[in-house]
Amino acid sequence: MAPKDNDPTSSGSTVVASSPAPIKNALNLDVEHTPFTHPELLGEFPTITYDPIPVLPYEDRALKADPTFKNLLADATVKHLEPKIGTEISNLQLHELTDTQKDELALLVAQRGVVFFRNQKISIQDQLALGRYYGPLHVHQTVGHAKGIPQVHVVENSLEVSEKRIKAQALEPVNLWHSDVSYERQPPSYTSFKVLTTPPTGGDTLWASAYEAYDRLTPQFKTFVEGLTAIHSSKVRANL
Repeated sequence: MAPKDNDPTSSGSTVVASSPAPIKNALNLDVEHTPFTHPELLGEFPTITYDPIPVLPYEDRALKADPTFKNLLADATVKHLEPKIGTEISNLQLHELTDTQKDELALLVAQRGVVFFRNQKISIQDQLALGRYYGPLHVHQTVGHAKGIPQVHVVENSLEVSEKRIKAQALEPVNLWHSDVSYERQPPSYTSFKVLTTPPTGGDTLWASAYEAYDRLTPQFKTFVEGLTAIHSSKVRANL
Protein backbone atom coordinates (compact mmCIF):
# COMPACT_ATOMS: atom_id res chain seq x y z
CA MET A 1 0.00 0.00 0.00
CA ALA A 2 1.41 3.37 -0.90
CA PRO A 3 -0.62 6.29 0.47
CA LYS A 4 0.55 9.75 -0.52
CA ASP A 5 0.22 12.74 1.77
CA ASN A 6 2.18 15.92 2.38
CA ASP A 7 1.58 15.91 6.15
CA PRO A 8 3.49 13.02 7.76
CA THR A 9 2.36 13.52 11.35
CA SER A 10 -0.92 13.77 13.15
CA SER A 11 0.00 17.10 14.76
CA GLY A 12 1.54 18.78 11.73
CA SER A 13 5.02 18.46 10.30
CA THR A 14 8.11 20.59 10.76
CA VAL A 15 9.20 21.76 7.33
CA VAL A 16 12.50 23.48 6.65
CA ALA A 17 13.21 25.78 3.73
CA SER A 18 14.46 23.93 0.68
CA SER A 19 17.91 25.17 -0.28
CA PRO A 20 19.46 23.32 -3.24
CA ALA A 21 23.12 22.44 -2.83
CA PRO A 22 25.66 21.01 -5.29
CA ILE A 23 26.52 17.32 -5.00
CA LYS A 24 28.01 14.67 -7.26
CA ASN A 25 25.70 12.15 -8.87
CA ALA A 26 26.54 8.58 -9.90
CA LEU A 27 28.24 9.89 -13.06
CA ASN A 28 30.37 12.30 -11.02
CA LEU A 29 28.46 15.26 -12.42
CA ASP A 30 27.55 18.34 -10.39
CA VAL A 31 23.82 18.42 -9.67
CA GLU A 32 21.57 20.26 -7.25
CA HIS A 33 20.09 18.35 -4.33
CA THR A 34 17.36 19.70 -2.08
CA PRO A 35 17.51 18.93 1.69
CA PHE A 36 14.92 16.54 3.06
CA THR A 37 11.86 18.58 4.05
CA HIS A 38 10.84 16.40 7.01
CA PRO A 39 13.85 16.54 9.37
CA GLU A 40 11.80 15.13 12.24
CA LEU A 41 11.68 11.86 10.30
CA LEU A 42 15.36 11.55 9.42
CA GLY A 43 16.62 8.07 10.21
CA GLU A 44 18.55 7.38 13.40
CA PHE A 45 21.07 4.60 13.93
CA PRO A 46 20.96 4.02 17.71
CA THR A 47 23.46 1.70 19.36
CA ILE A 48 21.10 -1.11 20.18
CA THR A 49 21.04 -4.88 19.86
CA TYR A 50 17.72 -6.59 19.27
CA ASP A 51 16.78 -10.01 20.57
CA PRO A 52 16.33 -12.81 18.02
CA ILE A 53 12.96 -12.54 16.32
CA PRO A 54 10.62 -15.27 17.60
CA VAL A 55 8.24 -17.21 15.39
CA LEU A 56 4.80 -15.70 16.00
CA PRO A 57 1.34 -17.21 15.44
CA TYR A 58 -0.28 -15.50 12.50
CA GLU A 59 -3.59 -15.59 10.66
CA ASP A 60 -3.84 -13.55 7.48
CA ARG A 61 -6.80 -11.16 7.56
CA ALA A 62 -7.29 -11.74 3.83
CA LEU A 63 -8.71 -15.17 4.69
CA LYS A 64 -11.71 -13.44 6.31
CA ALA A 65 -12.43 -11.12 3.36
CA ASP A 66 -15.41 -11.09 1.01
CA PRO A 67 -13.87 -11.92 -2.40
CA THR A 68 -16.34 -9.60 -4.16
CA PHE A 69 -14.87 -6.56 -2.33
CA LYS A 70 -18.39 -5.19 -1.96
CA ASN A 71 -17.52 -3.23 1.17
CA LEU A 72 -14.11 -1.87 0.19
CA LEU A 73 -14.94 -0.82 -3.36
CA ALA A 74 -18.61 0.16 -3.03
CA ASP A 75 -17.92 3.89 -3.48
CA ALA A 76 -14.37 3.73 -4.81
CA THR A 77 -12.96 4.28 -8.28
CA VAL A 78 -10.72 1.40 -9.33
CA LYS A 79 -8.04 1.45 -12.03
CA HIS A 80 -5.90 -1.59 -12.78
CA LEU A 81 -2.48 -0.30 -13.86
CA GLU A 82 -1.22 -3.54 -15.43
CA PRO A 83 -2.98 -6.83 -16.23
CA LYS A 84 -1.15 -8.82 -13.55
CA ILE A 85 -0.01 -6.29 -10.94
CA GLY A 86 -0.90 -2.88 -9.58
CA THR A 87 -4.25 -1.24 -8.81
CA GLU A 88 -5.04 2.40 -8.04
CA ILE A 89 -8.03 3.27 -5.84
CA SER A 90 -9.57 6.73 -5.54
CA ASN A 91 -12.31 8.20 -3.31
CA LEU A 92 -11.27 6.16 -0.28
CA GLN A 93 -9.42 7.24 2.88
CA LEU A 94 -7.30 4.55 4.51
CA HIS A 95 -7.65 5.95 8.03
CA GLU A 96 -11.45 5.65 7.78
CA LEU A 97 -11.64 1.97 6.77
CA THR A 98 -13.81 -0.40 8.78
CA ASP A 99 -12.39 -3.75 9.87
CA THR A 100 -14.39 -5.45 7.11
CA GLN A 101 -12.89 -3.11 4.54
CA LYS A 102 -9.39 -3.70 5.94
CA ASP A 103 -9.85 -7.45 5.48
CA GLU A 104 -10.89 -6.93 1.88
CA LEU A 105 -7.92 -4.62 1.33
CA ALA A 106 -5.61 -7.40 2.50
CA LEU A 107 -7.12 -9.74 -0.07
CA LEU A 108 -6.88 -7.13 -2.81
CA VAL A 109 -3.20 -6.53 -2.05
CA ALA A 110 -2.59 -10.28 -2.07
CA GLN A 111 -4.23 -10.60 -5.48
CA ARG A 112 -2.85 -7.45 -7.14
CA GLY A 113 0.60 -7.29 -5.53
CA VAL A 114 0.52 -3.54 -4.86
CA VAL A 115 -2.35 -1.07 -4.38
CA PHE A 116 -1.99 2.72 -4.61
CA PHE A 117 -4.06 5.39 -2.87
CA ARG A 118 -3.72 9.08 -3.74
CA ASN A 119 -4.58 12.21 -1.73
CA GLN A 120 -4.57 10.47 1.64
CA LYS A 121 -5.01 12.27 4.97
CA ILE A 122 -3.43 9.40 6.89
CA SER A 123 -0.87 10.29 9.57
CA ILE A 124 2.05 8.10 10.58
CA GLN A 125 0.17 7.07 13.73
CA ASP A 126 -2.82 6.12 11.56
CA GLN A 127 -0.47 4.18 9.33
CA LEU A 128 0.97 2.29 12.30
CA ALA A 129 -2.53 1.49 13.54
CA LEU A 130 -3.46 0.13 10.12
CA GLY A 131 -0.37 -2.06 10.14
CA ARG A 132 -1.10 -3.37 13.64
CA TYR A 133 -4.51 -4.51 12.46
CA TYR A 134 -2.81 -7.02 10.18
CA GLY A 135 -0.36 -8.29 12.77
CA PRO A 136 2.75 -7.44 14.84
CA LEU A 137 4.75 -4.59 13.32
CA HIS A 138 8.15 -5.41 11.89
CA VAL A 139 11.37 -3.67 12.96
CA HIS A 140 14.00 -3.57 10.23
CA GLN A 141 17.01 -4.06 12.48
CA THR A 142 19.79 -2.99 10.10
CA VAL A 143 18.48 0.33 8.73
CA GLY A 144 17.76 3.76 10.16
CA HIS A 145 14.48 4.40 11.97
CA ALA A 146 12.44 7.54 12.50
CA LYS A 147 13.18 8.93 15.97
CA GLY A 148 11.21 7.05 18.62
CA ILE A 149 9.41 4.90 16.03
CA PRO A 150 11.59 1.86 15.25
CA GLN A 151 8.80 0.34 13.16
CA VAL A 152 9.14 3.22 10.65
CA HIS A 153 11.95 3.22 8.10
CA VAL A 154 12.25 6.41 6.04
CA VAL A 155 13.73 5.79 2.60
CA GLU A 156 15.61 8.93 1.57
CA ASN A 157 18.94 10.08 0.19
CA SER A 158 19.11 13.70 1.32
CA LEU A 159 22.13 15.84 2.05
CA GLU A 160 21.74 15.07 5.74
CA VAL A 161 22.76 11.43 5.36
CA SER A 162 26.31 10.15 5.22
CA GLU A 163 27.76 8.06 2.41
CA LYS A 164 27.50 4.98 4.62
CA ARG A 165 23.80 5.61 5.26
CA ILE A 166 23.17 6.09 1.56
CA LYS A 167 24.98 2.81 0.89
CA ALA A 168 22.94 1.10 3.59
CA GLN A 169 19.75 2.14 1.83
CA ALA A 170 20.83 1.66 -1.77
CA LEU A 171 23.36 -1.20 -1.55
CA GLU A 172 24.65 -2.22 -4.97
CA PRO A 173 22.64 -1.84 -8.21
CA VAL A 174 22.23 -5.61 -8.55
CA ASN A 175 20.44 -5.69 -5.18
CA LEU A 176 17.86 -3.02 -5.88
CA TRP A 177 15.33 -5.60 -7.12
CA HIS A 178 14.48 -7.43 -3.93
CA SER A 179 11.86 -8.92 -1.66
CA ASP A 180 11.98 -7.29 1.76
CA VAL A 181 13.97 -9.17 4.44
CA SER A 182 13.56 -12.52 2.72
CA TYR A 183 16.24 -13.88 5.07
CA GLU A 184 13.89 -13.71 8.06
CA ARG A 185 11.89 -16.73 9.18
CA GLN A 186 8.66 -14.72 8.91
CA PRO A 187 9.07 -11.89 6.39
CA PRO A 188 6.36 -9.21 6.57
CA SER A 189 3.12 -10.05 4.78
CA TYR A 190 2.30 -6.42 3.94
CA THR A 191 4.21 -3.16 3.67
CA SER A 192 2.64 0.29 3.90
CA PHE A 193 4.68 2.84 1.95
CA LYS A 194 3.81 6.54 2.24
CA VAL A 195 5.26 9.05 -0.24
CA LEU A 196 6.31 12.28 1.49
CA THR A 197 8.36 14.02 -1.19
CA THR A 198 9.07 13.22 -4.83
CA PRO A 199 11.59 14.77 -7.21
CA PRO A 200 10.37 16.45 -10.40
CA THR A 201 11.85 13.56 -12.40
CA GLY A 202 13.12 10.11 -11.49
CA GLY A 203 12.82 8.70 -8.01
CA ASP A 204 10.75 5.78 -9.22
CA THR A 205 9.81 2.80 -7.08
CA LEU A 206 9.02 -0.23 -9.21
CA TRP A 207 7.20 -3.48 -8.51
CA ALA A 208 7.23 -6.75 -10.42
CA SER A 209 5.16 -9.93 -10.14
CA ALA A 210 7.31 -12.98 -9.45
CA TYR A 211 4.14 -15.08 -9.87
CA GLU A 212 3.76 -13.88 -13.44
CA ALA A 213 7.48 -14.31 -14.11
CA TYR A 214 7.24 -17.93 -12.97
CA ASP A 215 4.07 -18.57 -15.00
CA ARG A 216 5.89 -17.45 -18.15
CA LEU A 217 8.68 -20.00 -17.76
CA THR A 218 8.71 -23.04 -20.01
CA PRO A 219 7.72 -26.34 -18.37
CA GLN A 220 11.34 -27.48 -18.58
CA PHE A 221 12.63 -24.34 -16.88
CA LYS A 222 9.97 -24.60 -14.16
CA THR A 223 11.18 -28.13 -13.43
CA PHE A 224 14.74 -26.84 -13.21
CA VAL A 225 13.78 -23.99 -10.86
CA GLU A 226 11.69 -26.21 -8.61
CA GLY A 227 14.76 -28.36 -7.94
CA LEU A 228 16.86 -25.45 -6.70
CA THR A 229 17.43 -24.31 -3.13
CA ALA A 230 18.97 -21.10 -1.81
CA ILE A 231 20.11 -19.58 1.45
CA HIS A 232 19.01 -16.00 2.04
CA SER A 233 21.49 -14.24 4.32
CA SER A 234 21.43 -10.93 6.19
CA LYS A 235 25.24 -10.77 6.31
CA VAL A 236 25.54 -7.90 3.81
CA ARG A 237 23.02 -5.81 5.72
CA ALA A 238 24.50 -6.62 9.11
CA ASN A 239 27.98 -5.52 8.02
CA LEU A 240 26.94 -2.08 6.76
